[in-house]
Amino acid sequence: MKIKQVFDGIFKTIFWVWNLTFLSIVYLGILPIIGGPLIKATIDGIIPLEFSLTMAATIAVPTVCTVIGARRFGKQPLQLMRWFYGVEAPLFLLCLLRLFLLRELTPASSQIIATIALCIAAFSVEMLYGYLGKRENVQNIFDSQNSHNKQPRFFRLIGEKRSAWLQLGCHSLMVVVGIWAATLLIYYAVPVALYTLYGFFFVVIQFFKFTWVSPFLEMFKYGDWASALIWIPLSFILFGLTCSLFVVMPSLYGFLYIHSGRKIWQSFAAQYGKNKALIGSLGVIAAWLAIFSALQQQPQVAVMKMLATPPANDTVRQTLLAKSDMIRSGLVNAYLSPYRYLSTVGENNHIYEIYKNIWIFPDGAAQTLQNSYNFLMSPFLYQGSSADVEKAEKLYGEFFDTELQKGETEAVKHAVQSTSNREEAKAGLLNVNQEKVWLQSQEVTVKENGDWADVQLYEVYKNQTPNLQEVFYYFSLPESAAVTGVWLGDTGDLNKRFVFTVSPRGAAQQVYNQQVVERVDPALLEQIGPKQYRLRAFPIPAKREFTPTEGPTEMHLWLTYKVMRQPQGWAMPVLAEKRNIFWNQNTRRTIAGKEVKYSGKEARETWLPPFLPAVAQQPLTAQQAILPGGNIISAKPLADANYSLPQGKKFAVILDTSRSMAVASKEVKETFEWLKANAAGKNAVDLYVASAAGMPPKLVEDVRNFDAAKVTFYGTIQLKDMLQQFAQLRGDKSYDTVFLVSDRHSYELSDDRKLKLSISSPLWTVHLGGLPPGYDDATLKAIQDSGGGVATDMKEAMQRVATTAASGESTVSVVDGYAWSYAKTPQSKKIAKSAAVVESKNAGNEGFKPIAARQLITALSKQKSSSQLTQLDAMHAVAKNFKVVTPYSSMIVLVNDAQREQLKAAEAKSDRFDREVESGKEELSKPNNPLNVSGVPEPEEWLLLTVGAIGLLVIFLRQRRAKMVG
Repeated sequence: MKIKQVFDGIFKTIFWVWNLTFLSIVYLGILPIIGGPLIKATIDGIIPLEFSLTMAATIAVPTVCTVIGARRFGKQPLQLMRWFYGVEAPLFLLCLLRLFLLRELTPASSQIIATIALCIAAFSVEMLYGYLGKRENVQNIFDSQNSHNKQPRFFRLIGEKRSAWLQLGCHSLMVVVGIWAATLLIYYAVPVALYTLYGFFFVVIQFFKFTWVSPFLEMFKYGDWASALIWIPLSFILFGLTCSLFVVMPSLYGFLYIHSGRKIWQSFAAQYGKNKALIGSLGVIAAWLAIFSALQQQPQVAVMKMLATPPANDTVRQTLLAKSDMIRSGLVNAYLSPYRYLSTVGENNHIYEIYKNIWIFPDGAAQTLQNSYNFLMSPFLYQGSSADVEKAEKLYGEFFDTELQKGETEAVKHAVQSTSNREEAKAGLLNVNQEKVWLQSQEVTVKENGDWADVQLYEVYKNQTPNLQEVFYYFSLPESAAVTGVWLGDTGDLNKRFVFTVSPRGAAQQVYNQQVVERVDPALLEQIGPKQYRLRAFPIPAKREFTPTEGPTEMHLWLTYKVMRQPQGWAMPVLAEKRNIFWNQNTRRTIAGKEVKYSGKEARETWLPPFLPAVAQQPLTAQQAILPGGNIISAKPLADANYSLPQGKKFAVILDTSRSMAVASKEVKETFEWLKANAAGKNAVDLYVASAAGMPPKLVEDVRNFDAAKVTFYGTIQLKDMLQQFAQLRGDKSYDTVFLVSDRHSYELSDDRKLKLSISSPLWTVHLGGLPPGYDDATLKAIQDSGGGVATDMKEAMQRVATTAASGESTVSVVDGYAWSYAKTPQSKKIAKSAAVVESKNAGNEGFKPIAARQLITALSKQKSSSQLTQLDAMHAVAKNFKVVTPYSSMIVLVNDAQREQLKAAEAKSDRFDREVESGKEELSKPNNPLNVSGVPEPEEWLLLTVGAIGLLVIFLRQRRAKMVG
C-alpha cells in the first residue's frame, strides 16, 4: 500500500507541477504582454493566421487537458498519468512539430499525422467512456469508474455495434502507431537522458560556484525582481522537467497504446468472437498499409527518369504528353521538396552525428542507426537531392513551355505560406492577378488635336496588405503611339508630384531594382516590344488597422501618351497582365469627363475600354514634323484601297512547335490554309519547322506540301533558338521577308543571350492569339534593326510588308492607318506649303513632334553603324529631347538626390543600355533543414544555449513591458 501511495504521489506531482508551471508561464508571463500585439499583428496580416492558430492550439492543449484531468481523474493518479502520456504529451508534441518543423504535408505524411491524431482521439475516448460495445457481456476489462460513463451522442446515433467496430479499427491502428512512435522517440530519448543527467550535475556545480549571484543582483538593482524570483526559476523547472519526462516517454507511450489496443481487442473478442476481432484488426492494418504503400511512392523518381533524355521522335513525345499530369505532379513535388519534406534522405545525418559524438559509436554502427531512422521517417524524407529543385524547374519549363511559378502559382503559394517566407518587395510571377492593391479611382482625360490626341491616365492605389507592395502592368499601345510621361505622388496635388527622367534602359532598370530592394519610392516605365510596355510603381504604402502612421496612405500615378486617330477613335492601353493590382465595382471611374459604372464580372475584368470615340470626325490629313538635324517625318493616311498583298516575292515562314502552340492549333491550321490560298500561289514560300531538343528542325520547300494537323507541339523553343535553327538550315538561300509564326510565348523563359546571327531580311513575328508581354532585348533588336514588325495574324503582316514596299524606300513603316516616311533634307516648297500638310512650325501642331520623334528613332534603328553604343546614344538623345519612351530609353521617377546621383553614375557606364530579362521568378526563402547538422554541441553548450534562450525571452518581455508603459 505504501508503494502505491508513493507512486500516486509521484504521478500527481508530475502532472500538476508540469501543467501548472507551463500555464503560469504562459498565462501570467507571456500572454499578458504579447497576447494583444499578437492578435493585432494577425489581423494586420503581419503574422500568418495559421501560425497564430497553431500557437493557440499549442497553448490550448495543456489548458484543456488540465481541466479534464482535474474534473475526471483528479482522484485517480494512475489515470492522470495515462491521460498525460497518452493524450496531452503527444498532442502537445504534435502541435510543436507542426509549429516549428512540419510545413506543407504530402499525402504520405498527412496519413501519418491523421492516424496519430485519430489514435490520440481514440485513446481519449477509451479513457473517458471505456469500451463502446455492450458492457454486460464484458468481464474484467474496465475499471468500474468507466462503466457508467455516458457515450457521446455520435456513438449513440450510429449504434453500439458500429461504435464497437469503429473502436476496434482505431485501436488496431493504435498498436501500430504505438510501436512506430515509441521506436522513433527512442532515438532521441537516449541522448536526451545523457544530456539531462550531465546538465543536472553541471547546474549543481555552477550553482555552488555562485557565478549566478551577480546577474541576479543586477536584476534586483534595476527592479526586475519578477524575472529573478519567478520567471527564470519557473523556466528552468519547466525545461528540466520536460527533458526528464521525455526520457521515459517512448516506453510509456508505446506501452499505453499497445495496452489500450489489447484491451479493446479483448473486449470486442469477448462480445463478437475472436475470429471477427482478428479479421477486423488485420483487415484495418492491411488496408492502412496498402494505402500507405501507394501514397509513399514519390512521383518525381519516375518523372526524372522519363525526362532524362529528350525524346527522339513524335511517338515518344506523344507518349510523354499523355503522361502530363504525372509529370506535372513529379516536377512540382521536386521543386517544392524543401517545403514538403523535412530533409532529403542523403542530407539527413543528425542521428549519425549524435551517436557518433555522444556514444562514440563506430561509423558503421552510427550509419546503421541513421539508415534505420530514415526507414521509419521515410514519409517525411525526400527521395532525391537538393539539386532536384533547380533541375525540376528547368525540366518544367522545357516540357510545359512556361515558368513553373507561373504554371503552378497556387501550389507554390500554398507551400510558401506554410512557412514564414519573407515575400519579395517586387511583384513576381506569384503576384499575377493577386488582389493586394485596390485601384481606388481612375480618371482618363483626352485632349483632341485633330488627327492626334493627348491622353492622360490618372490612378490612385490603396494597399490592402500590411506590407509594401509594387504595382505592375504589362500593356500595349498602338505602334505609332508615343508615351510622354509618368509621375508619382502621395496626393493628387500636381505641384507636389515627382517628375520622371528619360534614361538609358539598362541604367534605369538597374537603379529601379536597387531602389525597390532599399524600399525607396521609384517608378519605371519601359518599352519591351514594338507595341508592348511595362509599368512598375513602388511602394504602395502598407495598410495598418491598429498601427496608423503619419506617412502617406495611398499612391497617385499619372501616365500620358500621344496617339493617332483611328476609325474606332482614340486607342486606350490594352492590358496583357497585372500583378498585385485589382479593381471592382467600388472603383471610381471617370472616362472622358463621364462617370462610368461597371458591375459584376465586367467590373473585375475591365481595366479600360479599348477605344474612346473621337468627338471631331473630320477626314484624316497628312502630318509632317521637321526635327533637329534636318530630319523630316511625314505621316500619310491610308485608305483600304492602299493596302495590297505581295506578289513575286520569296518568303521564309518559321513555325514555332512549342507546347503552348497546341492551344492555338486551330489558328495554326487557319494560318497555313490562308497562306496556301493567298500567298503560296503568287510567291515562293518555304517553311521551316522549328523543334525542341531531341529532334532536328525540318525544311519544307513548298508550304503547300505541309499538313499543319500532323504537327506535334512539344517542349519549349525560344524565338532566338528558332532563328538560329533557321540560319543553320537555310544554307545560302535568301528571302525578301522572314515570318515567324508563334503564340503569346512565355517571356519569362527568355534569357539575355545575344543573337549569334545577323538577319538581313525584315523579320516579322506573327503571334496567334495575341501579343506576348514583351521580348528580350536581343530578339527586339533583331526585329527593329531588320525593319520588321509584329502582328497577330499573317494577313496583317503580309499587307504591311507589301504596302511598305509599294510606298517607296523612304517609308519607315505602315502602321495604324498611316504610312510613315523619313527624309533627311527638306522637301520642295510646293509640297511643304501644300494644304494637305500641316508642318510642325505651326504652333497648333507642335505637339505632333514627340510622335514624329518616335518614328525617327525607328528609322535610325535600321541604319547600320560601326559603333553600336554611338548609335544607341544618338537614339537616346532624340528620346530625351522629346521626352518619349522607346525600346532604348525608359522613364524612371526618382524622389531624392541620392537616387539621382545613383542614376547619373549608372548612365555613365558602358553597359547603360544592357537591360536584363525580368522573368518575375521569385527567389523563395527555403526553410532550414532541421535534420542536417555539421556537428553536435557538447552538453554544457546545450545548457548555455538554453540559458541564453531564457535570457533573451526575459529581455524581450522587459522591452515589451517598457514599451507598453511608455
